[in-house]
Amino acid sequence: MNQLVSATFARNNFSDILDQVVAEKKTVILLRKSQPQAAIIPYEEIEIKEKNWQREFSQAMRETRPYFLRWLKKQKINPKKLTEEKLYELIDRAAGRN
Repeated sequence: MNQLVSATFARNNFSDILDQVVAEKKTVILLRKSQPQAAIIPYEEIEIKEKNWQREFSQAMRETRPYFLRWLKKQKINPKKLTEEKLYELIDRAAGRN
């Protein structure tokens, strides 16, 4: 279970809290006015989340690439000439932001 501490306690005991997070690999939730505001988490959790995100993103890219290339062809857009700026314009247009 996560440990809950006030922001004041965390400020006054930061080194000890950091040592505890590293040693026990547990998250500490920081409270302000009894409301969760932030967390100190083991760095390994960030690495795991990043690896998972990268894996899921790569899988989504592999799965959607053929559909995107077909769509570009229908739009008469040469994928080899597609710039990053043009790609963002297409994304904004598809999302209704343009």
